[in-house]
Amino acid sequence: MNLVLLVTLAMFMTSCATSRYGRTYGGTKSPAFGESGRDSNKGRGLPNYRAGYIKDNKPSLWISTHPRVREFYEYYNRTITVGKALERGQRYLPTIKRIFKQKRLPLELAFLPMLESVFINNADSGSARGMWQFTKQTAEHMGLKVGTFTDERLNWKKATIAAAEYLDMLGQKFNYNWALALAAYNGGPVYMEGKMKSQRTYDFFDLELRKETAEYVPKFVAMVQVAKEKFPHLLTAGR
Repeated sequence: MNLVLLVTLAMFMTSCATSRYGRTYGGTKSPAFGESGRDSNKGRGLPNYRAGYIKDNKPSLWISTHPRVREFYEYYNRTITVGKALERGQRYLPTIKRIFKQKRLPLELAFLPMLESVFINNADSGSARGMWQFTKQTAEHMGLKVGTFTDERLNWKKATIAAAEYLDMLGQKFNYNWALALAAYNGGPVYMEGKMKSQRTYDFFDLELRKETAEYVPKFVAMVQVAKEKFPHLLTAGR
């Protein structure tokens, strides 16, 4: 095999291990819930995640001390919102965590209903319904039936499976950078891709976004941090 062919093959293999955003896929064991593990981000392709490793290319998000996170941390740390939400979620969390573990999603994501609905299954914001606050369009896209007599957004088990699948889809689209993927859960993937392209940055905290989406990720990260620090017994119940 001549030198030119070897160089071409090497360039091709490198490009296959790189995401559309120019970063290699990898996985780390979740630092949450008492788990630990070494970084396995060594350019492995996504299908080759090692058993037991989760899909998270930036696990440092969950311990972020960014000022926007700290602002909401201070708020949630002095209110009862997180504790009450977790108490209400005890009925659902064992099943939610099992479904998310099966997909190797960060377990932090299992607690997203803290922000979306405070674990109220029949929550209705007008444009979205259910524990996971799916819009009609997204729900139907994920295979949930939404009609006059049936609304599977209110079937928390079916909606949870759909939420795990949708988050996994968003994670893959945004290279398992969960700040970007969560922002897309709130604002929509097309909106996020447009903002990233026009502003030429893939750092969530550098993006200028509409207020709701800009606050969505810092709020959730802050809630997770408060939950871990103040209510660890509610995080691990039914583990």
